[in-house]
Amino acid sequence: MFADIALYNGQIVSMDENNRQYSAILIKNRRIVGLGNIEEMKPFIGGKTKVIDLQGKTVLPGFIDAHQHMFSLGNNLINLQCDQLSIADLVEEIEKRAANLEPHEWIIGCGLDESRLVEKRLPQASDFNHILNPIYITRYCYHTAVVNDRALALAGVDEQTVEPVGGEILRDHSGKASGVLKENAMELVQRVIPPYTVEQIKQAISRADDYYIKQGVTSVHEAGMGLITGSLKEFRAFQELILNNQLKIRVYGMVMDTFYSELLATQLLTGFGTEQFKIGAVKMFADGTLSGGTAAVREEYEEPIKGYGMLMYSDEELEQKVLQAHMQGFQVAIHAIGDRAIEQVLNAYEKALAIYPREDHRHRIEHCKLSHPGIIERMKKLGVIPVPQPAMYHQHGNVYKRVLKPEVINDYCPLYSFINSGLKPAGSSDCPVVSGSPFLGIYAAMTRKTHTGETIVPEQSLSLFEALKMYTVHGAYASFSENEIGTLEIGKYGDLIVLPRNFMSFCAEEIKETEVEMTIVNGEVCYENVSQTASN
Repeated sequence: MFADIALYNGQIVSMDENNRQYSAILIKNRRIVGLGNIEEMKPFIGGKTKVIDLQGKTVLPGFIDAHQHMFSLGNNLINLQCDQLSIADLVEEIEKRAANLEPHEWIIGCGLDESRLVEKRLPQASDFNHILNPIYITRYCYHTAVVNDRALALAGVDEQTVEPVGGEILRDHSGKASGVLKENAMELVQRVIPPYTVEQIKQAISRADDYYIKQGVTSVHEAGMGLITGSLKEFRAFQELILNNQLKIRVYGMVMDTFYSELLATQLLTGFGTEQFKIGAVKMFADGTLSGGTAAVREEYEEPIKGYGMLMYSDEELEQKVLQAHMQGFQVAIHAIGDRAIEQVLNAYEKALAIYPREDHRHRIEHCKLSHPGIIERMKKLGVIPVPQPAMYHQHGNVYKRVLKPEVINDYCPLYSFINSGLKPAGSSDCPVVSGSPFLGIYAAMTRKTHTGETIVPEQSLSLFEALKMYTVHGAYASFSENEIGTLEIGKYGDLIVLPRNFMSFCAEEIKETEVEMTIVNGEVCYENVSQTASN
Protein backbone atom coordinates (compact mmCIF):
# COMPACT_ATOMS: atom_id res chain seq x y z
CA MET A 1 0.00 0.00 0.00
CA PHE A 2 1.50 3.29 -1.12
CA ALA A 3 0.59 6.65 0.38
CA ASP A 4 -1.29 9.29 -1.59
CA ILE A 5 0.90 12.05 -0.20
CA ALA A 6 4.14 12.15 1.79
CA LEU A 7 5.73 15.13 3.50
CA TYR A 8 9.26 14.85 4.88
CA ASN A 9 12.27 16.83 6.11
CA GLY A 10 10.22 19.01 8.43
CA GLN A 11 9.29 19.65 12.05
CA ILE A 12 5.95 17.88 12.34
CA VAL A 13 4.34 18.88 15.63
CA SER A 14 1.66 16.30 16.43
CA MET A 15 0.03 18.20 19.36
CA ASP A 16 -0.77 14.77 20.85
CA GLU A 17 -0.84 14.26 24.62
CA ASN A 18 2.87 13.40 24.66
CA ASN A 19 3.80 16.29 22.32
CA ARG A 20 5.58 13.94 19.94
CA GLN A 21 7.33 15.36 16.91
CA TYR A 22 8.29 13.71 13.64
CA SER A 23 10.07 14.59 10.41
CA ALA A 24 7.79 12.74 7.97
CA ILE A 25 4.06 12.02 7.57
CA LEU A 26 2.08 9.82 5.18
CA ILE A 27 -1.62 10.14 4.22
CA LYS A 28 -3.70 7.54 2.40
CA ASN A 29 -7.44 7.64 1.64
CA ARG A 30 -7.80 10.93 3.55
CA ARG A 31 -6.28 9.60 6.77
CA ILE A 32 -2.84 9.65 8.36
CA VAL A 33 -1.19 6.25 7.95
CA GLY A 34 2.42 6.98 8.85
CA LEU A 35 4.48 9.18 11.18
CA GLY A 36 8.21 8.94 11.71
CA ASN A 37 11.32 9.69 9.65
CA ILE A 38 11.82 9.39 5.91
CA GLU A 39 13.71 6.10 6.15
CA GLU A 40 10.77 4.50 7.93
CA MET A 41 8.35 5.93 5.37
CA LYS A 42 10.20 5.02 2.17
CA PRO A 43 8.64 1.54 1.74
CA PHE A 44 5.22 3.22 1.52
CA ILE A 45 6.14 5.82 -1.09
CA GLY A 46 5.33 4.77 -4.63
CA GLY A 47 5.48 6.24 -8.11
CA LYS A 48 2.08 7.94 -7.75
CA THR A 49 2.70 9.31 -4.27
CA LYS A 50 2.84 13.10 -4.13
CA VAL A 51 6.09 13.82 -2.30
CA ILE A 52 6.74 17.21 -0.65
CA ASP A 53 10.13 18.21 0.73
CA LEU A 54 9.30 20.53 3.65
CA GLN A 55 12.82 21.97 3.71
CA GLY A 56 12.75 22.22 7.48
CA LYS A 57 9.36 23.92 7.72
CA THR A 58 6.89 23.39 10.52
CA VAL A 59 3.75 21.26 10.21
CA LEU A 60 0.79 21.55 12.60
CA PRO A 61 -2.71 20.09 12.67
CA GLY A 62 -5.15 22.28 10.77
CA PHE A 63 -6.59 25.02 12.95
CA ILE A 64 -10.14 24.76 14.30
CA ASP A 65 -12.20 27.93 14.77
CA ALA A 66 -14.78 26.96 17.39
CA HIS A 67 -17.07 30.00 16.95
CA GLN A 68 -17.47 31.97 13.75
CA HIS A 69 -20.09 32.83 11.11
CA MET A 70 -19.35 31.72 7.54
CA PHE A 71 -22.35 33.31 5.87
CA SER A 72 -21.80 36.65 7.60
CA LEU A 73 -18.12 36.64 6.68
CA GLY A 74 -18.76 35.91 3.01
CA ASN A 75 -21.69 38.30 2.84
CA ASN A 76 -19.65 41.10 4.41
CA LEU A 77 -17.20 40.91 1.54
CA ILE A 78 -19.89 42.33 -0.77
CA ASN A 79 -21.79 44.56 1.68
CA LEU A 80 -20.85 48.16 2.44
CA GLN A 81 -17.86 48.30 4.77
CA CYS A 82 -18.64 50.85 7.48
CA ASP A 83 -15.18 51.31 8.98
CA GLN A 84 -14.95 55.03 8.26
CA LEU A 85 -13.58 57.51 10.80
CA SER A 86 -16.45 59.99 10.74
CA ILE A 87 -20.20 59.96 10.23
CA ALA A 88 -19.76 62.37 7.33
CA ASP A 89 -17.47 59.89 5.58
CA LEU A 90 -19.94 57.09 6.23
CA VAL A 91 -22.81 59.12 4.79
CA GLU A 92 -20.70 59.86 1.71
CA GLU A 93 -20.06 56.15 1.13
CA ILE A 94 -23.76 55.38 1.50
CA GLU A 95 -24.60 58.14 -1.00
CA LYS A 96 -22.20 56.55 -3.50
CA ARG A 97 -23.84 53.16 -3.02
CA ALA A 98 -27.33 54.69 -3.35
CA ALA A 99 -26.41 56.37 -6.63
CA ASN A 100 -26.14 52.94 -8.26
CA LEU A 101 -29.36 51.52 -6.81
CA GLU A 102 -33.07 51.93 -7.32
CA PRO A 103 -34.79 53.79 -4.44
CA HIS A 104 -36.48 50.60 -3.20
CA GLU A 105 -33.23 48.61 -2.94
CA TRP A 106 -31.71 48.12 0.50
CA ILE A 107 -28.26 49.34 1.49
CA ILE A 108 -26.76 46.81 3.90
CA GLY A 109 -23.61 47.72 5.80
CA CYS A 110 -21.45 46.20 8.52
CA GLY A 111 -18.46 46.88 10.74
CA LEU A 112 -19.63 50.12 12.35
CA ASP A 113 -17.57 51.11 15.42
CA GLU A 114 -18.50 54.39 17.07
CA SER A 115 -15.32 54.39 19.14
CA ARG A 116 -13.40 55.03 15.90
CA LEU A 117 -15.66 57.86 14.76
CA VAL A 118 -14.60 61.42 15.54
CA GLU A 119 -18.12 62.08 16.79
CA LYS A 120 -17.81 59.22 19.34
CA ARG A 121 -21.44 58.30 18.83
CA LEU A 122 -23.53 55.99 16.70
CA PRO A 123 -25.15 57.53 13.62
CA GLN A 124 -28.90 58.09 13.80
CA ALA A 125 -31.72 58.02 11.29
CA SER A 126 -31.53 61.80 10.98
CA ASP A 127 -28.01 61.53 9.55
CA PHE A 128 -29.50 59.77 6.49
CA ASN A 129 -32.69 61.80 6.00
CA HIS A 130 -31.83 62.72 2.42
CA ILE A 131 -31.20 59.12 1.30
CA LEU A 132 -34.30 57.43 -0.16
CA ASN A 133 -33.08 53.85 0.06
CA PRO A 134 -33.81 51.85 3.22
CA ILE A 135 -30.58 51.49 5.22
CA TYR A 136 -29.57 48.76 7.66
CA ILE A 137 -26.08 48.92 9.17
CA THR A 138 -24.82 46.59 11.89
CA ARG A 139 -22.29 47.49 14.53
CA TYR A 140 -19.21 45.27 14.38
CA CYS A 141 -20.60 43.13 17.23
CA TYR A 142 -23.86 42.36 15.33
CA HIS A 143 -25.86 43.20 18.46
CA THR A 144 -26.78 46.78 17.46
CA ALA A 145 -28.09 48.16 14.18
CA VAL A 146 -28.48 51.66 12.76
CA VAL A 147 -31.36 52.25 10.33
CA ASN A 148 -32.92 55.24 8.60
CA ASP A 149 -36.50 56.51 8.63
CA ARG A 150 -37.31 54.65 5.41
CA ALA A 151 -36.35 51.34 7.02
CA LEU A 152 -38.30 52.17 10.17
CA ALA A 153 -41.37 53.03 8.09
CA LEU A 154 -41.17 49.76 6.14
CA ALA A 155 -40.93 47.89 9.43
CA GLY A 156 -43.83 49.83 10.95
CA VAL A 157 -41.74 51.07 13.85
CA ASP A 158 -43.16 54.28 15.37
CA GLU A 159 -43.92 55.91 18.72
CA GLN A 160 -46.44 53.19 19.59
CA THR A 161 -44.20 50.22 18.81
CA VAL A 162 -43.62 48.06 21.87
CA GLU A 163 -40.05 46.94 22.45
CA PRO A 164 -39.62 43.18 22.09
CA VAL A 165 -38.42 41.23 25.10
CA GLY A 166 -34.62 41.31 25.12
CA GLY A 167 -34.46 44.33 22.82
CA GLU A 168 -34.30 48.11 22.95
CA ILE A 169 -35.47 50.85 20.58
CA LEU A 170 -33.51 54.03 21.31
CA ARG A 171 -35.77 57.09 21.14
CA ASP A 172 -35.36 60.86 21.22
CA HIS A 173 -36.98 63.15 23.80
CA SER A 174 -40.27 63.09 21.88
CA GLY A 175 -40.48 59.29 21.83
CA LYS A 176 -39.56 58.99 18.13
CA ALA A 177 -37.25 56.09 17.25
CA SER A 178 -33.74 57.45 16.77
CA GLY A 179 -32.70 54.73 14.33
CA VAL A 180 -30.60 52.73 16.81
CA LEU A 181 -31.90 49.23 17.58
CA LYS A 182 -30.32 46.87 20.09
CA GLU A 183 -30.47 43.09 20.39
CA ASN A 184 -33.93 41.63 19.65
CA ALA A 185 -35.24 45.01 18.48
CA MET A 186 -33.08 44.56 15.39
CA GLU A 187 -35.48 41.84 14.24
CA LEU A 188 -38.20 44.44 13.72
CA VAL A 189 -36.34 45.66 10.64
CA GLN A 190 -34.59 42.41 9.72
CA ARG A 191 -37.93 40.77 8.95
CA VAL A 192 -38.72 43.27 6.16
CA ILE A 193 -35.35 42.99 4.43
CA PRO A 194 -35.71 40.78 1.33
CA PRO A 195 -34.67 37.22 2.24
CA TYR A 196 -31.45 35.73 0.92
CA THR A 197 -31.70 32.97 -1.64
CA VAL A 198 -29.94 29.64 -1.23
CA GLU A 199 -27.68 30.60 -4.13
CA GLN A 200 -26.65 33.85 -2.42
CA ILE A 201 -25.94 31.97 0.79
CA LYS A 202 -23.84 29.41 -1.08
CA GLN A 203 -21.79 32.16 -2.72
CA ALA A 204 -21.14 33.78 0.65
CA ILE A 205 -20.14 30.47 2.27
CA SER A 206 -17.79 29.72 -0.64
CA ARG A 207 -16.04 33.06 -0.16
CA ALA A 208 -15.63 32.31 3.54
CA ASP A 209 -14.35 28.82 2.71
CA ASP A 210 -11.56 30.28 0.57
CA TYR A 211 -10.71 32.82 3.26
CA TYR A 212 -10.37 30.25 6.02
CA ILE A 213 -8.28 27.83 4.01
CA LYS A 214 -5.74 30.63 3.46
CA GLN A 215 -5.69 31.22 7.23
CA GLY A 216 -4.90 27.56 7.90
CA VAL A 217 -8.37 26.87 9.29
CA THR A 218 -9.53 23.40 8.20
CA SER A 219 -12.55 23.07 10.49
CA VAL A 220 -15.10 25.56 11.80
CA HIS A 221 -17.98 25.57 14.24
CA GLU A 222 -20.80 27.52 12.60
CA ALA A 223 -22.21 29.51 15.53
CA GLY A 224 -25.89 29.45 14.69
CA MET A 225 -27.36 28.54 11.33
CA GLY A 226 -30.27 30.91 10.77
CA LEU A 227 -28.87 33.71 12.94
CA ILE A 228 -28.56 36.21 10.08
CA THR A 229 -30.73 34.66 7.37
CA GLY A 230 -33.66 34.00 9.68
CA SER A 231 -34.15 30.60 8.05
CA LEU A 232 -32.60 27.16 7.71
CA LYS A 233 -31.51 27.92 4.16
CA GLU A 234 -27.92 27.82 5.41
CA PHE A 235 -28.42 24.15 6.22
CA ARG A 236 -29.58 23.57 2.65
CA ALA A 237 -26.71 25.64 1.24
CA PHE A 238 -24.08 23.64 3.15
CA GLN A 239 -25.62 20.39 1.90
CA GLU A 240 -25.62 21.49 -1.73
CA LEU A 241 -22.03 22.70 -1.54
CA ILE A 242 -20.86 19.42 -0.04
CA LEU A 243 -22.85 17.24 -2.45
CA ASN A 244 -21.26 19.15 -5.33
CA ASN A 245 -17.78 18.88 -3.79
CA GLN A 246 -17.55 22.67 -3.51
CA LEU A 247 -16.60 23.01 0.16
CA LYS A 248 -13.12 22.35 1.48
CA ILE A 249 -13.32 22.78 5.24
CA ARG A 250 -15.21 20.75 7.83
CA VAL A 251 -18.26 22.31 9.43
CA TYR A 252 -19.85 21.65 12.83
CA GLY A 253 -23.19 23.38 12.33
CA MET A 254 -24.97 24.76 15.37
CA VAL A 255 -28.67 25.46 14.91
CA MET A 256 -30.37 28.52 16.40
CA ASP A 257 -32.90 27.63 19.06
CA THR A 258 -35.43 29.59 16.98
CA PHE A 259 -35.55 26.47 14.82
CA TYR A 260 -35.46 23.94 17.65
CA SER A 261 -38.88 22.49 16.80
CA GLU A 262 -37.85 21.98 13.17
CA LEU A 263 -34.61 20.33 14.27
CA LEU A 264 -36.47 18.11 16.70
CA ALA A 265 -38.89 17.05 13.97
CA THR A 266 -36.00 15.73 11.86
CA GLN A 267 -34.93 13.44 14.73
CA LEU A 268 -31.31 14.44 13.99
CA LEU A 269 -28.98 14.81 16.96
CA THR A 270 -25.73 16.56 17.77
CA GLY A 271 -22.92 14.71 16.00
CA PHE A 272 -24.99 13.23 13.17
CA GLY A 273 -23.66 13.82 9.69
CA THR A 274 -20.70 13.14 7.46
CA GLU A 275 -16.98 13.61 7.88
CA GLN A 276 -17.39 17.12 6.43
CA PHE A 277 -20.63 18.37 7.98
CA LYS A 278 -22.16 17.43 11.32
CA ILE A 279 -25.10 18.73 13.32
CA GLY A 280 -23.71 20.71 16.22
CA ALA A 281 -25.18 22.28 19.32
CA VAL A 282 -28.48 24.07 19.83
CA LYS A 283 -27.39 27.73 20.00
CA MET A 284 -29.02 30.23 22.36
CA PHE A 285 -28.39 33.78 23.57
CA ALA A 286 -28.37 34.79 27.24
CA ASP A 287 -27.19 38.40 26.87
CA GLY A 288 -25.55 40.92 24.53
CA THR A 289 -22.15 42.62 24.33
CA LEU A 290 -19.84 44.54 26.67
CA SER A 291 -19.02 47.37 24.29
CA GLY A 292 -22.71 47.87 23.53
CA GLY A 293 -23.65 47.78 27.21
CA THR A 294 -26.07 44.89 26.71
CA ALA A 295 -24.04 42.08 28.31
CA ALA A 296 -25.65 41.25 31.67
CA VAL A 297 -23.22 42.22 34.44
CA ARG A 298 -23.29 42.29 38.25
CA GLU A 299 -21.33 45.56 38.60
CA GLU A 300 -22.81 48.58 36.86
CA TYR A 301 -21.10 49.77 33.67
CA GLU A 302 -18.98 52.90 33.81
CA GLU A 303 -20.01 56.10 32.02
CA PRO A 304 -21.23 56.71 29.39
CA ILE A 305 -23.07 53.36 29.27
CA LYS A 306 -24.28 52.85 32.85
CA GLY A 307 -26.84 50.19 33.71
CA TYR A 308 -26.39 46.43 34.08
CA GLY A 309 -27.09 45.17 30.57
CA MET A 310 -29.92 42.79 29.72
CA LEU A 311 -30.84 39.13 29.94
CA MET A 312 -32.58 37.65 26.91
CA TYR A 313 -34.72 35.31 29.03
CA SER A 314 -36.01 34.99 32.55
CA ASP A 315 -34.37 32.27 34.63
CA GLU A 316 -37.41 30.03 34.19
CA GLU A 317 -37.52 30.50 30.40
CA LEU A 318 -33.84 29.70 29.92
CA GLU A 319 -33.98 26.73 32.26
CA GLN A 320 -36.90 25.28 30.30
CA LYS A 321 -35.16 25.76 26.95
CA VAL A 322 -31.97 24.16 28.20
CA LEU A 323 -33.79 21.24 29.80
CA GLN A 324 -35.73 20.45 26.63
CA ALA A 325 -32.62 20.34 24.43
CA HIS A 326 -30.56 18.55 27.08
CA MET A 327 -33.14 15.80 27.59
CA GLN A 328 -33.35 15.21 23.84
CA GLY A 329 -29.60 14.55 23.70
CA PHE A 330 -28.40 17.78 22.12
CA GLN A 331 -25.29 19.66 23.06
CA VAL A 332 -26.25 23.20 24.12
CA ALA A 333 -24.15 26.29 23.36
CA ILE A 334 -25.20 29.58 24.93
CA HIS A 335 -23.85 33.05 24.21
CA ALA A 336 -23.07 34.55 27.63
CA ILE A 337 -20.60 37.39 28.09
CA GLY A 338 -21.40 39.15 31.37
CA ASP A 339 -20.92 37.42 34.71
CA ARG A 340 -24.64 37.71 35.50
CA ALA A 341 -25.51 35.92 32.25
CA ILE A 342 -22.83 33.25 32.73
CA GLU A 343 -24.18 32.49 36.19
CA GLN A 344 -27.70 32.24 34.78
CA VAL A 345 -26.48 29.76 32.15
CA LEU A 346 -24.61 27.67 34.71
CA ASN A 347 -27.74 27.57 36.88
CA ALA A 348 -29.72 26.28 33.90
CA TYR A 349 -27.10 23.62 33.09
CA GLU A 350 -26.90 22.57 36.73
CA LYS A 351 -30.67 22.15 37.03
CA ALA A 352 -30.90 20.22 33.75
CA LEU A 353 -28.15 17.83 34.85
CA ALA A 354 -29.80 17.34 38.24
CA ILE A 355 -33.14 16.46 36.63
CA TYR A 356 -31.67 14.37 33.82
CA PRO A 357 -28.03 13.31 34.40
CA ARG A 358 -26.07 12.86 31.17
CA GLU A 359 -22.52 11.69 30.71
CA ASP A 360 -20.23 13.69 28.44
CA HIS A 361 -22.77 16.36 27.43
CA ARG A 362 -20.05 18.96 26.66
CA HIS A 363 -22.41 21.91 26.97
CA ARG A 364 -20.70 25.17 26.07
CA ILE A 365 -20.63 28.83 27.02
CA GLU A 366 -19.81 30.95 23.99
CA HIS A 367 -17.55 33.97 24.75
CA CYS A 368 -17.61 33.48 28.55
CA LYS A 369 -15.80 36.79 29.07
CA LEU A 370 -16.35 37.85 32.69
CA SER A 371 -15.48 34.67 34.58
CA HIS A 372 -14.54 35.07 38.23
CA PRO A 373 -13.00 32.12 40.15
CA GLY A 374 -16.40 30.92 41.34
CA ILE A 375 -17.63 30.65 37.75
CA ILE A 376 -14.53 28.72 36.73
CA GLU A 377 -15.00 26.28 39.60
CA ARG A 378 -18.63 25.68 38.62
CA MET A 379 -17.74 25.14 34.96
CA LYS A 380 -15.19 22.54 35.93
CA LYS A 381 -17.64 20.77 38.22
CA LEU A 382 -20.38 20.72 35.56
CA GLY A 383 -18.10 19.77 32.64
CA VAL A 384 -18.86 22.96 30.69
CA ILE A 385 -16.61 24.16 27.86
CA PRO A 386 -15.73 27.87 27.60
CA VAL A 387 -15.34 29.15 24.03
CA PRO A 388 -13.38 32.46 24.15
CA GLN A 389 -12.12 34.74 21.37
CA PRO A 390 -8.67 36.12 22.33
CA ALA A 391 -8.48 38.44 19.29
CA MET A 392 -11.56 40.23 20.61
CA TYR A 393 -9.63 41.92 23.40
CA HIS A 394 -6.84 42.79 21.00
CA GLN A 395 -9.31 44.58 18.76
CA HIS A 396 -11.71 46.06 21.34
CA GLY A 397 -9.95 45.76 24.70
CA ASN A 398 -9.54 49.50 25.08
CA VAL A 399 -13.32 49.89 25.00
CA TYR A 400 -13.75 47.18 27.64
CA LYS A 401 -11.30 48.97 29.92
CA ARG A 402 -13.37 52.15 29.62
CA VAL A 403 -16.79 50.64 30.29
CA LEU A 404 -15.89 48.10 33.02
CA LYS A 405 -14.77 48.83 36.55
CA PRO A 406 -11.12 47.87 37.28
CA GLU A 407 -12.15 45.08 39.65
CA VAL A 408 -14.41 43.64 36.92
CA ILE A 409 -11.84 43.75 34.12
CA ASN A 410 -9.61 41.52 36.29
CA ASP A 411 -12.00 38.66 35.54
CA TYR A 412 -11.91 39.26 31.78
CA CYS A 413 -11.24 36.17 29.67
CA PRO A 414 -9.06 34.31 32.21
CA LEU A 415 -7.43 31.88 29.78
CA TYR A 416 -4.64 30.76 32.10
CA SER A 417 -7.11 30.12 34.92
CA PHE A 418 -9.33 28.14 32.56
CA ILE A 419 -6.47 25.84 31.61
CA ASN A 420 -4.93 25.69 35.09
CA SER A 421 -8.28 24.51 36.48
CA GLY A 422 -8.49 21.68 33.95
CA LEU A 423 -11.00 23.26 31.57
CA LYS A 424 -10.55 22.95 27.82
CA PRO A 425 -11.17 26.41 26.31
CA ALA A 426 -11.77 26.13 22.57
CA GLY A 427 -10.11 28.90 20.58
CA SER A 428 -12.24 30.91 18.19
CA SER A 429 -12.57 34.27 16.46
CA ASP A 430 -16.27 35.18 16.14
CA CYS A 431 -15.27 36.26 12.63
CA PRO A 432 -16.35 38.56 10.99
CA VAL A 433 -16.71 40.47 14.27
CA VAL A 434 -12.89 40.39 14.32
CA SER A 435 -10.29 38.86 12.02
CA GLY A 436 -10.51 35.12 11.45
CA SER A 437 -6.73 34.71 11.65
CA PRO A 438 -5.81 32.14 14.33
CA PHE A 439 -2.38 33.77 14.46
CA LEU A 440 -3.92 36.99 15.75
CA GLY A 441 -5.85 35.00 18.36
CA ILE A 442 -2.70 33.14 19.42
CA TYR A 443 -0.78 36.41 19.61
CA ALA A 444 -3.48 37.96 21.80
CA ALA A 445 -3.59 34.90 24.06
CA MET A 446 0.18 35.15 24.53
CA THR A 447 0.46 38.92 25.04
CA ARG A 448 -3.00 40.08 26.26
CA LYS A 449 -2.32 43.28 24.29
CA THR A 450 -4.90 45.56 22.73
CA HIS A 451 -4.28 47.09 19.30
CA THR A 452 -2.80 50.18 21.02
CA GLY A 453 -0.39 48.12 23.11
CA GLU A 454 -2.27 48.25 26.42
CA THR A 455 -2.43 44.99 28.33
CA ILE A 456 -5.49 43.36 29.89
CA VAL A 457 -4.73 41.10 32.87
CA PRO A 458 -1.29 39.98 31.60
CA GLU A 459 -1.09 37.26 34.28
CA GLN A 460 -3.72 35.38 32.24
CA SER A 461 -1.41 35.05 29.21
CA LEU A 462 -0.58 31.66 27.69
CA SER A 463 2.48 30.01 26.21
CA LEU A 464 2.56 29.32 22.49
CA PHE A 465 1.86 25.62 23.04
CA GLU A 466 -1.08 26.33 25.34
CA ALA A 467 -2.55 28.75 22.81
CA LEU A 468 -2.09 26.25 19.97
CA LYS A 469 -3.98 23.61 21.96
CA MET A 470 -6.98 25.95 22.10
CA TYR A 471 -7.10 26.08 18.29
CA THR A 472 -6.48 22.37 17.74
CA VAL A 473 -6.99 19.87 20.57
CA HIS A 474 -9.64 21.79 22.49
CA GLY A 475 -11.50 22.82 19.34
CA ALA A 476 -11.82 19.16 18.40
CA TYR A 477 -13.01 18.24 21.89
CA ALA A 478 -15.72 20.93 21.83
CA SER A 479 -17.27 19.22 18.79
CA PHE A 480 -16.81 15.58 19.92
CA SER A 481 -14.20 15.23 17.15
CA GLU A 482 -11.07 14.42 19.14
CA ASN A 483 -10.81 10.98 17.51
CA GLU A 484 -10.85 12.50 14.03
CA ILE A 485 -9.04 15.87 14.07
CA GLY A 486 -7.09 18.21 16.34
CA THR A 487 -3.83 16.23 16.46
CA LEU A 488 -1.63 14.47 13.93
CA GLU A 489 -1.98 10.79 14.84
CA ILE A 490 -2.40 7.53 12.94
CA GLY A 491 -5.99 7.06 11.80
CA LYS A 492 -7.03 10.72 12.01
CA TYR A 493 -7.92 12.83 9.00
CA GLY A 494 -5.02 14.29 7.06
CA ASP A 495 -5.76 17.93 7.88
CA LEU A 496 -2.56 19.90 8.36
CA ILE A 497 -0.85 23.21 7.66
CA VAL A 498 2.70 24.06 6.68
CA LEU A 499 4.24 27.07 8.45
CA PRO A 500 7.69 28.72 8.28
CA ARG A 501 10.81 27.12 9.72
CA ASN A 502 11.23 27.39 13.49
CA PHE A 503 7.64 28.53 13.98
CA MET A 504 7.57 26.90 17.42
CA SER A 505 10.36 29.27 18.49
CA PHE A 506 8.69 32.42 17.17
CA CYS A 507 8.02 35.32 19.49
CA ALA A 508 4.46 36.66 19.71
CA GLU A 509 5.09 39.49 17.25
CA GLU A 510 6.43 37.04 14.67
CA ILE A 511 3.42 34.78 15.17
CA LYS A 512 1.01 37.65 14.51
CA GLU A 513 2.64 38.24 11.12
CA THR A 514 2.88 34.56 10.14
CA GLU A 515 1.39 33.45 6.84
CA VAL A 516 0.34 29.91 6.03
CA GLU A 517 2.50 28.33 3.34
CA MET A 518 0.26 25.35 2.58
CA THR A 519 -3.08 23.95 3.75
CA ILE A 520 -3.93 20.27 3.31
CA VAL A 521 -7.37 18.80 3.98
CA ASN A 522 -8.01 15.05 3.70
CA GLY A 523 -4.54 14.66 2.25
CA GLU A 524 -5.22 17.08 -0.62
CA VAL A 525 -3.39 20.37 -1.06
CA CYS A 526 -6.17 23.00 -0.95
CA TYR A 527 -3.99 26.08 -0.76
CA GLU A 528 -0.38 26.95 -1.48
CA ASN A 529 1.09 30.37 -0.83
CA VAL A 530 3.20 30.69 -3.95
CA SER A 531 4.95 33.88 -2.81
CA GLN A 532 6.03 32.27 0.46
CA THR A 533 7.10 29.04 -1.24
CA ALA A 534 9.19 30.94 -3.76
CA SER A 535 10.95 32.95 -1.05
CA ASN A 536 12.03 29.87 0.91
